[in-house]
Amino acid sequence: MDQRDSTDIDRHFADFIGGFGGGDLPKLAAAMLSRNIRSGHICLDLANSPAPVDESATDAAWPSLKKWKAALKESRAVTAGDDDHPTASDGRPLVLDNAGRLYLRRYWEYEKFLAAAILSRCDRNPPIKSAEGDLHELAIETALAKRFVVISGGPGTGKTTAILKILERLIDGPDGRNFRIALAAPTGKAAARLEESLRGGVKGGTLVDERLPKSATTLHRLLGWRSDSSSFRHNAKTPLPIDLVVVDESSMVPLTMMARLFEALPPQARVILLGDQHQLASVEPGYVLSDIAEAASQPGSPLHGSLVAFQKNYRFGDKSHIFALSNAAREGDTKRMFEILRAGDTPDLSMSATPSAGKLMEKLRPAIIAGYSAYLKEGSPAEALKKFQKFRVLCAFRTGPYGIENLNRRIEDILRSEGLIEGGSRYYAGLPVLITRNDYELRLFNGDIGVLFPDPEGGALMAWFVDEEGDFRKIAPARLPEYEPAFAMTVHKSQGSEYDRILLILPDRESSVVTRELVYTGLTRARDRVEVWYQEAALREAIERKVPRNSGLKDRLTKGVKVL
Repeated sequence: MDQRDSTDIDRHFADFIGGFGGGDLPKLAAAMLSRNIRSGHICLDLANSPAPVDESATDAAWPSLKKWKAALKESRAVTAGDDDHPTASDGRPLVLDNAGRLYLRRYWEYEKFLAAAILSRCDRNPPIKSAEGDLHELAIETALAKRFVVISGGPGTGKTTAILKILERLIDGPDGRNFRIALAAPTGKAAARLEESLRGGVKGGTLVDERLPKSATTLHRLLGWRSDSSSFRHNAKTPLPIDLVVVDESSMVPLTMMARLFEALPPQARVILLGDQHQLASVEPGYVLSDIAEAASQPGSPLHGSLVAFQKNYRFGDKSHIFALSNAAREGDTKRMFEILRAGDTPDLSMSATPSAGKLMEKLRPAIIAGYSAYLKEGSPAEALKKFQKFRVLCAFRTGPYGIENLNRRIEDILRSEGLIEGGSRYYAGLPVLITRNDYELRLFNGDIGVLFPDPEGGALMAWFVDEEGDFRKIAPARLPEYEPAFAMTVHKSQGSEYDRILLILPDRESSVVTRELVYTGLTRARDRVEVWYQEAALREAIERKVPRNSGLKDRLTKGVKVL
């Protein structure tokens, strides 16, 4: 078992756990658990040997689960009780369940709580059946009958339309006048899109128009983040004053935040999760929406009948090459995917080989000039920000020749050489900024995007953003929290956003970071046109790679899991 991929954090944690006894295996398990959490897993599955990170590694044989359990029972760091006994709350740092999953205590507690909170909103009634297989009507009837519902589907499948009809029926009900609704999403841009979509579908002067919240909000704002601590204003003792919460882009919500949300809900509150179960998981540990969807798909599960998965796409149509390509990626159908790519360019899809690092800038130039010239020639910050959102370069990494750090520098060089931006200072007119750290005082949050542009009143360079009311506001660049240029973004950071056109740059060689979910998520960010750069062998490996995250949530939601 090679530990060359371990970091100092992993080794320090292993040494800490080793101090509780049990020999070498608890130390090894602790190091690998720490690594797993950094990779987005909730736990370490000791029943199955993990895939090696370093392909050149020659690992020793993976111990049997029986051997792992015996060693961990000897460690004073590992809880040896079950969910129903006090020993499960004895404060030891690690918990081992009977399926052989090893947890950090806080993740085990979050997972256990979230499963219980979801199950408390489920009933054992048979799933609702819709007339003639109408999935939208099924979603409406299910949401009216149940306190917990998941509506899954890709962009353009009608999730927003279904939500409006659900809200209309609930608001028109006997208690509609007093029905309290919250609309939320994990990021500011996802919340803004939810609000825009719902407001665009509401008829003025109606009861829904009157009762719909004035704005959608981030989950952090909804729960009332306290800047002086890691806690929220709303929790079990001070629940949210709501009857329904709708959470969009739920695939991006990690285990910890989802558990905090349910903790802050009054028992009678309904929950509707919107999202795409096939998208990338959250950056933080957990694959909550996928776990819930899989549990709801199991006959006999308490969640069975709580999931409605939309398939038909109303935006693209059956002849859309973007739709066909993204479906092939989602389903892992490499044969169909390469049939589409080899058929040649179409009005909505073009493809090309990823260039070598040395030829990257030359190949980038025409796409960058075509994609970003319009917003840089605008005379007002509002129009500039609006046009900037029409095109985006997406990639898989932060570093390396095909990572955002290098791509953003190359894009700046191209635009500067064309006279579209000026100077080499940190701040310049036209610089798009992606906020990477929450600033509650300024009301700027991780994922918010703005653009630096001269103030029409006085000419000073300011950073412009769209606020919760849809109005533009300005902030002095020197006051901005941490940010990075946003010409090129990772696919992870693009979640919750859509653009008219995207350039998706995939690396020229195989990488474990590039998965089926990443390719699918990148393709589905486009409304009208995708240009994708790829190398066939690397793309084939990516589409065939579906890497599940270790978690016990699905089992808890289907049958319950006890610890040793």
